[in-house]
Amino acid sequence: MTTNKHILRTLRLSVVMLLTMASVSLHAEQLPYTCDIGVQGGIGYYVGDAQHHIFLYPREVYGGQFRYKFNNRWAIQVKGQYQRVDFTVRSTVANVEDQRLMNDMIGIDAVGEFNFFRYGERTIDTRIKPITPYIFLGLGFALSADYDDPYSLFSLYLPLGVGMKWRFAPRWQLIVSWQHNLYFGDRIENRDEYGNTYGLNGSNFFNNDLTGQLTAGIVFEFAQQKGDCKHCSWK
Repeated sequence: MTTNKHILRTLRLSVVMLLTMASVSLHAEQLPYTCDIGVQGGIGYYVGDAQHHIFLYPREVYGGQFRYKFNNRWAIQVKGQYQRVDFTVRSTVANVEDQRLMNDMIGIDAVGEFNFFRYGERTIDTRIKPITPYIFLGLGFALSADYDDPYSLFSLYLPLGVGMKWRFAPRWQLIVSWQHNLYFGDRIENRDEYGNTYGLNGSNFFNNDLTGQLTAGIVFEFAQQKGDCKHCSWK
């Protein structure tokens, strides 16, 4: 009888230890990752004095990004992208054809992001979702051609936009975003007749040039959070 009680006690202790280890392991797997890196590509466009409609003469856009996540709602992202501006100069002279022009650009910006849902890997907390829409706003700069000197013109812009994030596998995400860049200048066309030569735009930067990008990208997470206290801040 004593032997049977000892065996039962040992089995109970073993089951409790196994359940505890499984719980600790599961908890470790659910700790969030604070950083991610990714690549994206898509199409871009320009709107300004020479072109007044979005997605007219769209051209390729591609680049990479790094994101640091403060919690399930807030993050900061740094992104660099290449874009080609393409537009047509309409001729006002008889028998003279319209002229198609391009300008290569490199843009680098930092934006703050806000997720509408608590975004993360599925857990017992039903408030955390594997998909969320988000918005972002920040500051960036672009390098473009100044006459015949490529990437010599420095321009500041205000990046803002919306997007959607989807965690389709552990540590992997798909992200779609639509970004608008409002420039604090009017020189993207690289032509004097389309620049703000006489300062008529005033201080309203909505009168200046604008570029946009519609992109899709894939993202990989790294740098897992450590410790229960830090994990609690993600709730």
